[in-house]
Formats: sequence, structure tokens, C-alpha cells
Amino acid sequence: MRIGIAWVAYRSNTFARVPGEFVVRWRDDPEPETNWLRSILQPIAKRLDLELLNLCDVQAAGGSITAAQFLTFLQQLDETIERMQPIDALLLHASGTLVVDGMSGELLLLQHLRQHYPTLPIAVLVDHVAQLPPQMAHVTSLIVGPLHWPARDRFQRLEHTLTLLREWASGHIEPSLVVHRLPLIFPFAVQRTDIPPFDLLPRKLAAWETQPKVLAVSVLGGFPYADVSYAGASVAVVTNGDEELAQAIAHQLGQQLLELRHSVTWPSLTIEEAIHRAMSAPHHPVIILDTGDAPEAGAPGEGTAALWAALDLGARGTILSGIVDPEAVEIAHRAGPGAAIELELGGKQDHRHGYPIPVHGVVRRVGSGLYRRRSPLAPGQPVDAGPSVWLELEGRYHARVDVIVTSRPVPFDDLALLFSLGLSPHRASVLVLKSALDVFAWCHDNQLWVTDSSPREVIQAVTPGISTTDLAFFTLRQVTRPIWPLDEL
Repeated sequence: MRIGIAWVAYRSNTFARVPGEFVVRWRDDPEPETNWLRSILQPIAKRLDLELLNLCDVQAAGGSITAAQFLTFLQQLDETIERMQPIDALLLHASGTLVVDGMSGELLLLQHLRQHYPTLPIAVLVDHVAQLPPQMAHVTSLIVGPLHWPARDRFQRLEHTLTLLREWASGHIEPSLVVHRLPLIFPFAVQRTDIPPFDLLPRKLAAWETQPKVLAVSVLGGFPYADVSYAGASVAVVTNGDEELAQAIAHQLGQQLLELRHSVTWPSLTIEEAIHRAMSAPHHPVIILDTGDAPEAGAPGEGTAALWAALDLGARGTILSGIVDPEAVEIAHRAGPGAAIELELGGKQDHRHGYPIPVHGVVRRVGSGLYRRRSPLAPGQPVDAGPSVWLELEGRYHARVDVIVTSRPVPFDDLALLFSLGLSPHRASVLVLKSALDVFAWCHDNQLWVTDSSPREVIQAVTPGISTTDLAFFTLRQVTRPIWPLDEL
């Protein structure tokens, strides 16, 4: 059986001031960029006796996508699918948060595919932050999400979805989907299943999926950084032809999630408090997360709050990854490694994340910004941060902070960026990473750390920006109200 896979994992932050850049890698692009997924797909294909066709790959976050960009993508996708025929089924791997001119990109894509291929089985594997419009159930009967937040089980759930899709295409099952939206919206920083109260979800969902007729059960936390009418958490349940059972499970899990909201622990330390705590910690390394300026949630990555605090408070043995500032990168590249440098860094486009700050120090290394991710969320994925530099900066009280500066926003939680510029995170006392959540997919994985160098503590610092935990920061015009925590329920 031949199954086509379209990877369209783009997170649209509608509060970004710059439109998103929808960069697609197509199957017929030059190697090695297109087929980074081959090492992941081949073992799955062999186990399931399938021929898996990687049609396209989008893995990014940023502002909303324009209709013109999306129409170009649809046209090229049609051409790619036609070239790959025959195809027995399609799987869309999606973030569930793509916004195209205020509309759900995933819904538009599925409607387009359904119009062209009315009888083709189409499944959707979504991220835990997915937001599902009610019309989604009209264009597919099979939606699967991860069991863990963040989705460190991403590829196990991919195999599970492909297994169900194969059975559906073979006529052995008839999926029945129920999506139950909840008036809840959880900031990224609290969407964690490694700690209470959501730590019970993976076991609970897995237990449901062992029941007869239950094919997939997913709880989705939603994406608070998209101002859309269908925003919010949801429960998606797929059964084998038993809609009544799916409704009952969705209702039960929805009620439990409503109750769990009262037990959510919110990050409370400012970035200054987090720096103080990390520097005085009895054991290192300590990771500090700059949650308000997280590129994984579509933030620009140019915020300076964390850098200002580190330089002002006398931080030492500290690495900050990173700051987006192509102008600073160009200056540093011209100066070259070993050169002393003074410039204004960061905050040049969007002052909601901080203003440019004057810095001085030394250019330690310059690089192309090309690397491959190490995070289990996308192992081996090629990333292009644009020309990048490693600066060693000085501050008050003999502060010395190593800063990665890139030309464009990338997943700053991934340690591979540091290694690509010759900087070893294993020797740092404090790591400051621009991430709200995705760090928790790997930070406790001993395989990524040398002996005795794994993080002793991870502090989620409250910082300004468009991925903040403070949802009152945003002016929401489209979100259906009431919705918690903005409103009482």
C-alpha cells in the first residue's frame, strides 16, 4: 500500500507583526534537505509493510500566512501528488495551528484535498497545541494527537496513525470522529505532561486506547497565540464506528480537563529573579527559559530582556541562545573572529520583546548557521539560521555571557545550534534558552548529555513578548468568549 505524507507543521502566531514565510521542501528538491525524514520513515514502512511517500515538508513558526502563499503551495502539492500516483491514502502531519488570512490552514488544505480526492482516506496527525475548527470532522474521520506535551512521542504516534490509516484504507475499520471543544486556553509554558496536573494524561489516554472499538484518544491544549474563533483546548476521540462511545469519552475527558485547570502551576519568576536563583543554585547546570520570546510559538527571537538581566546582574559561565539580529551578525562577520566589538544588539523590529541594548565584547566564532537538530521533536531536521556568530559579552560585576546571534529565528531550544558554532553547553553553569515549552522534550534525556552534565533545574522565567504566559497581554477580537483563564467559567 502506498501512503503519501504531507508534513505541514507550521505554527501561526497572529500577533506577529511580520507575515509568515511559508518555506516548503518538496520531494524533488536536491538532497539532503528533503529527505531528512527518510531514516525515520523507513523503519516504520518496513514494520507496517507500507510504501511511504514523503510529499513535502514544512517545519516552522511565525506570523500568519497569506492566501497567495497558500494557493501557491496548494498548486504545487497537487502537482506532486499527481506525479506520485497511485496513492492509496494520505496522511497530513500538521501543527493544527496554521492560519491563512484568519482561517484554519489545515481545514482549507483538507477541504481542497477532499474536493480533489473525494473517496481517498485522509488522516491527520496533529501537535498537542492544535486548535480544531468544528468543520474538521466533515473532511476527515481520523485525527490523532500525541499523548505527551510537548510531543516527544511524535514518531510513535505517527506509526500509530499510519497503522489506523492502513486498516481504514483496507476496509478493516470505519473511523468515527468526535471533537469536543473546551472553553480553555493554556499558555505554552503550562502545557507539560511531565509534572502535575497533566502528568496523568498520557497514562489515561493510553488506557482508553486499549479498550475495544477505541482507536485514538487525544487531548489538545490549544494555541493561545492565534486570535481565531475556534481557539481553545479540545478532546478528539476516534472509535471504530461507535459515535456514541466517542461522545461519552470526549465528554468525560473534557470534564476532567475543566477540573484540572484549578491545579495548574503558573510560572512566576521574573527573568531577574530567575538569573539570581540560577547563579546561587548549589548544583549546575541550570536552564532558564525565556518564555515570552519563543520562536517555537512564532515569536521573533530578538528580545533582549534575558540578555539585559544577565549582563546587569553579573552572570558568569552563562550561555544565551539566542538573539535574532542580522545587522549585528553582519558587523561581527566583517570584524572576524578574535575582534573586539561594540554594537547595539536585538530589539530592532518589535519592541514588545525589549529594546536594543549596547554591548561590548569579543567575536569568538562566525558560521553559516546551518545545522541539524538533535531534539527528539525533529531529529536530523536541517535548519538554516542564516549567517550566525558567537559573541562573548561583558557586563556589570565582571559579567561574561556567551551569546548566539543569528540572522533569522530558529528553534533556540536545540543544542545543535550551539555545537555548530563551537560552543559546548556542557561546560556552562547557566543556559538561557528562548523557549516556552519544547525544551522539556529533551532536557532530561541522558543520551543528550555527557556524564554529570544534565540540567539540575529548569526555570521558566516570565518575560515580555508574544509567547507570554500572561494572556491579558493580547487584544483578542475573534476568540469565542468566555474562555478560561481570561474569563470565569
